[in-house]
Amino acid sequence: MNLLLRATLSLWIMGLPLWAASTNLLWRWSNPLPFGATLTDLAARANEPTIAVAEYGQIFSSTDLVSWNRENSGTTRWLRSATYFGTTSTNTARLLVISGQTGTVLVSDDNSSFKSIDLATTDWLEGVAASPTRLVAVGDSGAVYTSDEGTNWIRRTSAAIGTTWLRSVTWRTNGVFCAVGEGGLVATSPNGITWTRQVSRTTANLNRVVPISTGFCAVGDAGTLIVDSSGSGTNFRVVSSGATGDLFAIAQEVRPDVLINPVGALLVSGDSELRSGVLAVNLWSDETDVRRTSPAPKSLYLAGYWNTTNAVFAGAAGIVTTGTRPSITSGFNWTVPDSPPRSWLFGMTTNTAYGTNTSATFSNNAVVLTTRRTTNHFAIAAGDGPTVLQSDRGITWTTALLPTNAAGAVYLGVAAQPGLLVAVGSRGVISRSTVGWEPLISTNTFTNSSGAAVRVLITNQINTLGLAWSASTNAATNTLQGIGASPARFVASGSAGILLTSTNGASWSRVSSPTTAFLTSVDFGTPGWIATGEKGTVLTSPDGLSWSARNSGTTQWLWRTRWLGSSFVAVGDNGTVRTSPDGVTWSARNSGVTNQLHDVLRVDDTYYVVGSQGTVLGSKDTIQWTRLATLTSQSLQALAHLDGRLLAAGADGTILRATVSEFPEAVALSQWPTSESQSLFLFAGEPEQLFTLERSTDLNQWSSSPPLEISDSAGTLLYLDTTTNNPALQLFRTRQVVP
Repeated sequence: MNLLLRATLSLWIMGLPLWAASTNLLWRWSNPLPFGATLTDLAARANEPTIAVAEYGQIFSSTDLVSWNRENSGTTRWLRSATYFGTTSTNTARLLVISGQTGTVLVSDDNSSFKSIDLATTDWLEGVAASPTRLVAVGDSGAVYTSDEGTNWIRRTSAAIGTTWLRSVTWRTNGVFCAVGEGGLVATSPNGITWTRQVSRTTANLNRVVPISTGFCAVGDAGTLIVDSSGSGTNFRVVSSGATGDLFAIAQEVRPDVLINPVGALLVSGDSELRSGVLAVNLWSDETDVRRTSPAPKSLYLAGYWNTTNAVFAGAAGIVTTGTRPSITSGFNWTVPDSPPRSWLFGMTTNTAYGTNTSATFSNNAVVLTTRRTTNHFAIAAGDGPTVLQSDRGITWTTALLPTNAAGAVYLGVAAQPGLLVAVGSRGVISRSTVGWEPLISTNTFTNSSGAAVRVLITNQINTLGLAWSASTNAATNTLQGIGASPARFVASGSAGILLTSTNGASWSRVSSPTTAFLTSVDFGTPGWIATGEKGTVLTSPDGLSWSARNSGTTQWLWRTRWLGSSFVAVGDNGTVRTSPDGVTWSARNSGVTNQLHDVLRVDDTYYVVGSQGTVLGSKDTIQWTRLATLTSQSLQALAHLDGRLLAAGADGTILRATVSEFPEAVALSQWPTSESQSLFLFAGEPEQLFTLERSTDLNQWSSSPPLEISDSAGTLLYLDTTTNNPALQLFRTRQVVP
């Protein structure tokens, strides 16, 4: 016989321990999609995918600049530059990626599997270039490395370069390498070994050099642009493009529709800069000017190239924008293939929306309606714009409808009671979302025994909690950032020590505050209310109405304080972490970092903290902290826990997710082998749910499969297991795995 055991049932029967939250964080991008990593370079070659390299070892590939695949680089080191070089035995291009950190080189012959080459140096490498027969990598302290196949590298020394830091290198088809760096350094070489210093006519730091039709072009700090007209890098002149921000990327237009001179505009980009110009007349256009028909978004652009039909620039928060124009006499039209919200996000919370779902089936020539009660746990992220995003899994996010009085405001905090959400922000703006219903009509069509179509119209009511927001009465114009909720009331706090209370989130009243310090956090716990903020200010209250000042023992700004089960935990400037059982007596903890810390959360038995520069910390006791994995250098402002996933949100719309605990529901076995010859399993669960398949013939001895993951967005997985089945007795179960 065959027996199916659900994982939760078998785990409880065997008395196995409950899961503890994980500190082995495997982060994924939820917003901006397809990723929000800061892209530092692009590599492109005919008939090969475009490769984007980024911070923390992230590599992405695309054949259309719309859909991107994340490749496994095998490293978490920052990646700085990439190039294609030569061909492999399968006639594909070899891909070379270099890391800025400690001389790491990655080599790939298929654009997906990478071999790491350690140069055994502390040199940071910033640029790499390829001729048909040689690779040259450059970096700090005048570092120059050469290789003829990508795996064996030799460090070169040059009196012309000395110890000047180099930031970029390129190769031109006339056989000249050109490297640029700090203090306006420009050096050229016929082979990457012997170098000659050239006159650049600038002392600005140069960040990127590329070949153009006349020779080379280099860009640098404070809008610096120099152009070579010799073809060999020996005759540079300074050109004014009108840019004042630092420049990092260059592309030159090539137009197949212009036969006499197919070389068109020169495009340069950088920090909130993207300009196009005609060198012959030094006429430049600001491509980010909002008065243009299709302007380029203002962003930090760090890489760019011309891909035969349009300009491509990429940079901060994963932005990739392309520009093209129908003729050489018209302007560029700029598009972002995927344009998710990129507003700063400052607050997160979770809530639950209840409803009913009616579905229709056709059985025995009759329509059968089934109604079930639904429970939808969801997360809210609020921020600049103003912006409120909602997600029921933390994977995809929907933009909410906001009240008109919030236009131009910034939401800085959000809190929840069952069936009620409140967001607060600049100008004293307060908005709330309540349980509401909108009809969703669907049509089901069936065919009866006579072949006639039977149409069934079903109306389901959709709960708009978190999706539709209304204005609350403003009690003040102070900036509000702290917002907390107890079962009986909300309390909001902000600039000049303001404290507001409400029992319904709609009407608010001001209460007396013993401080004028900016209060950025409010929370409710077993001992009562707490508010914290500027200069280490701590206030406590038994009821949210009467407040007393307390001594936190620090003058550091305490950005966020939460009641986390058994104590208040406060985090703030310069890596500050402090704990208190009652809000009165405080203990200092050593976080091990000096970064600004913005939020703290407890999941099961693990504490998590996020902060500036993508900082993520973990602790089992709030005393000893460990720096955990991150995907971004963007500031992380807020945390939430939703059905097994840890969510972190912050700058430029960044939302990350990582599985840290068991999902509420176990992975179900929808199909399993029923004979010795069968081997196909069908699992149903949550996307990204990790689990193992276990089998036994006696309920005592179990064998386990390798870890499996539900990768399909629908929450299903087909799995072929060639393990021999026992036809007489076979027991199956699934067991969740936390990374």
